[in-house]
Amino acid sequence: MSTSFSEFVLRKDSEARRARLEPWTTEIDRPEPDQLRLGNDWSRALIGGDFYVSPARERDLPATSLVFVRSRDGNTVAPNPATLGGGATDQHVIYEGLSRVAADAVMAGAETIRGGKIVLSVWRPELVKLRASLGLPRHPTQIVATLRGLDFESGILFNTPDVRVLIVTVAQCVDVMRSPLNERPWITPIMMQDADSLAGAFRRIRELGVERVSCIGGRTIARQMIDAGLVQDLYLTTSAKDGGEPNTPLYPRPIGGRLIARKRGTGADAGVVFEHTRLA
Repeated sequence: MSTSFSEFVLRKDSEARRARLEPWTTEIDRPEPDQLRLGNDWSRALIGGDFYVSPARERDLPATSLVFVRSRDGNTVAPNPATLGGGATDQHVIYEGLSRVAADAVMAGAETIRGGKIVLSVWRPELVKLRASLGLPRHPTQIVATLRGLDFESGILFNTPDVRVLIVTVAQCVDVMRSPLNERPWITPIMMQDADSLAGAFRRIRELGVERVSCIGGRTIARQMIDAGLVQDLYLTTSAKDGGEPNTPLYPRPIGGRLIARKRGTGADAGVVFEHTRLA
């Protein structure tokens, strides 16, 4: 484990432990029989019940969810997603917590991971323990999607052998990245025939042993995943304030599905609304 990664883990652990978390109240709670219930006494007290994840629709595909925060006026793009205003409970219990606890991998676009200077994992000790109880490794596999190539030399994501990385890309990008990939055997490229071949990439991800994926964006790949029918669960938190880049909704039209849960923030998180929709 590299020193920089060790320092990153210590910082994230410290931030998560210090966060002041406000409890949510539950307005709707109607899970379906085949959904997995996740939680412990600590998380249930904070979000008013269990957290639910759906199985994959097909055996050769991973079960996949999208985890997004939007501003009150519907925008999902911001230089720092935390500025959209989902609140500390959303960040530490949902976004960096329960949505990843049972995930074999966390997926993001190259812009979202900001040059590889972050690792997408679970940080609150109560949820780290819950993840371990599920028999999963400390840190999920990292999946990065790119059509432009990556800077492997900066940051920690591509330089920490203890963290497995999959890169979803096209053949032209693999050719450009061949030398740094050869130097990093813990990174595996997954080649698509073209930018519209996500389903094939996800089947390859499943072949590599990844049964559950939590995707945090960006918005472009999220839309492609919805259009390809790859997403089972959408976890969408709406903040209590306007913000973000104008006219950047998650999806250009209503997303069909069944509302599984709706929760509302209290205290400093008053006005925050979390919704879990199982997509049609």
